[in-house]
Amino acid sequence: MRLVKGVLNRCLEVLERLSVDSQWRRLSDIAAALDLPKGAVHRLLAELQSLGWIEQDLDTERYRLTLKLALLGQQYLRATGLPGIAQPILDEVAKRCRELVRLTVLQDNALHWLAASQGAPTGLMYQPTLNGRLIPHTTANGKIWLSTLDEVTAVRLATQGGLGQPGRPGLLVGPRALRDADSLLRDLAACRTRGFGVAIEEAEPGVKALAVIVLAHDDQRVLGTMSIAGPLVRMGPERDAEFHALLEQAAGTLALVWPHDNLPLTGSG
Repeated sequence: MRLVKGVLNRCLEVLERLSVDSQWRRLSDIAAALDLPKGAVHRLLAELQSLGWIEQDLDTERYRLTLKLALLGQQYLRATGLPGIAQPILDEVAKRCRELVRLTVLQDNALHWLAASQGAPTGLMYQPTLNGRLIPHTTANGKIWLSTLDEVTAVRLATQGGLGQPGRPGLLVGPRALRDADSLLRDLAACRTRGFGVAIEEAEPGVKALAVIVLAHDDQRVLGTMSIAGPLVRMGPERDAEFHALLEQAAGTLALVWPHDNLPLTGSG
């Protein structure tokens, strides 16, 4: 059983690594990222390829995911009903704030982007990609979630996400990102006091975001977060109270309609 579990875990690690983007990856890069021997990774890739989860370019011998995993996820999300329920709520907030509104869900002690609505007019517009997990210590969504946890857990998760590792490959860090645990804990205390998270040029230059927690209506467990983000020049502190109120109202509405029975999207947070 241990052997089966170990192989399963490694297969899932391969899928998670390849799901970061749609780029073709070399065997050596995948093996290095997972800290596994190339021979073992090659066997895993061959098996996943035979099952239709990944594909290989015959000319370059590089690998990437097929659409099978994405389609499976979309099928499940549609079955839960959450996207159809959440989107009108996000659209209404975006219409009123005229900025980008995003929703995350908490799963396996990490926040994952789920849905978004763009309310900004054409021109100066913040429109990032929604790509899997987000970095806790550089985002308003991540910081307001960390503020619900005990300090030891919050620092551990932030460190795993890259806190104190500015040179980590693939880590999106802005010029004002938090750099150490003490700074993080002070910021989380401020989040608890004001009731929302703020990130100003911490993930990307020139961008500001505010975020609140989405709590389950019945037992107050964390379901995810909701944020408003946009160019810093349009998101001065004079708009914080307005945006906070919009987000709190929308989060309360989401909590009432969240399809708990069909959607076990909760982490241990």
